[in-house]
Amino acid sequence: MKFPIMLSAAALFGHATAFYGQMAATALSSNEGTTFQTITLTDYNTGSTYSGMLWGGFNACTTYECSVGFDETSAGGYTFTAKMWRTSDGCHNIDFLGALDAGHGYCCGSLPCDFSA
Repeated sequence: MKFPIMLSAAALFGHATAFYGQMAATALSSNEGTTFQTITLTDYNTGSTYSGMLWGGFNACTTYECSVGFDETSAGGYTFTAKMWRTSDGCHNIDFLGALDAGHGYCCGSLPCDFSA
């Protein structure tokens, strides 16, 4: 009887930490009048890395969530879309929208920073 309880607890814990890694961002860049930041995600559990363009940078994503398409830059070729924004308290947020079996994650302060989702 103890086995199912332990299995359920392990499954719940595993889901809570589906993504544990780092979020980094380049400085705000400009190309032909369009500004952007390149966002890099590193998954410490798998070693996978992902990159996406945040158009307008985090400065453009303070009153609403911005959509970012991520491409895996490590082997695998996985792609997904996430929502990103920065809150008034300086926290950088990402909602994986279910990609990578992850939910919402955030970190406060400067980038790069570690977070789990």
